[in-house]
Amino acid sequence: MSQDLVTTQQPGGLAPFGQPKSNLPGAVNAGAVSIEQERAIAEARGQMQLAKMFPRDVNAAYAELMDACKLPAMAAVAFYSVPRAGGKVTGPSIRLAEEIARCYGNFEYGHRELSRSAGKSEVEVYAWDKEKNNRRIRQVTVEHVIDTRDGPKKMRDGKEIDDKIANVASKQVRGLVLSMMPKWMVESAVEECRKTLSGENSEPIGVRVRKMTQAFAKFGVTPEHLEKYLGHGLDQILSDELVDLMGVFNAIKEGTPPSEFFTAEAAPEAAPAPAAEAIKAASAKGRAAAKPQQPVESQPESKPAQKESNPVKEAAPATPVAQEPAPAQQEPEAPTDDVDVF
Repeated sequence: MSQDLVTTQQPGGLAPFGQPKSNLPGAVNAGAVSIEQERAIAEARGQMQLAKMFPRDVNAAYAELMDACKLPAMAAVAFYSVPRAGGKVTGPSIRLAEEIARCYGNFEYGHRELSRSAGKSEVEVYAWDKEKNNRRIRQVTVEHVIDTRDGPKKMRDGKEIDDKIANVASKQVRGLVLSMMPKWMVESAVEECRKTLSGENSEPIGVRVRKMTQAFAKFGVTPEHLEKYLGHGLDQILSDELVDLMGVFNAIKEGTPPSEFFTAEAAPEAAPAPAAEAIKAASAKGRAAAKPQQPVESQPESKPAQKESNPVKEAAPATPVAQEPAPAQQEPEAPTDDVDVF
């Protein structure tokens, strides 16, 4: 059987009889290399086609980035500072660069370890704008040592080596990502994060809306009620409308019924009304059964001679009285007054 292999000739000549060439040092499987190349090309081409089918919206990306920079948790990790040459160097951190790339869209970045030999690793760092087909690659060598006061110390644990590779690669990735992002977007993100850290920024309107819906839920007001009150979805809410909802919430909190602001049409809990009608019907039957006993006790005092005839006359209506859910005709009006909107 022949093998599709490309080998390098060894110092001792050709391989001994019966030994497969793939076991020789430096042997390369040309078929596997070709398949891997075709797979990588097809994958890259597919990603570029998807990026063209779903292009980024720069205005939407900018708005999303500004909302993210208003969050204190994001602003707290947006900058780095390291001492150098008696001073310090500061700038956007890798976390801010990752957030900018996420909002920008159709962007890929990362690193891969190409080889690991005794004492060092060869690492490739890349950043790729799929929509514009702009790609930058950088290769760095990571020594398997850690700097200490007593000098470099060799690493022996694999986890320590992986952590150092990730640390070195993240710094290189930060530089590549920031160099490929629009400069005005990076500067705006930095300025917005500084405002958040100084306390000049309020929470994003999306976070405030979520908190407001949770507060309204305590009083039975659902997001559907709020959207019907506004006339549009909560994702399109404006600052003035949010202020209006705050006033409505304060009024409900002070005792105003929610039905004064929200109609019952949007209430999803209107279905239990038949149960309330059944309870009222049962109570009406109980009251009807108790009514015939009162005339029986009052009439013996005025006309004893009619004790035998009156019960007969009153016994006849006794059966219709039990069927007398005359209040049942009025029950359709009662739920509109008694049943709560929520």
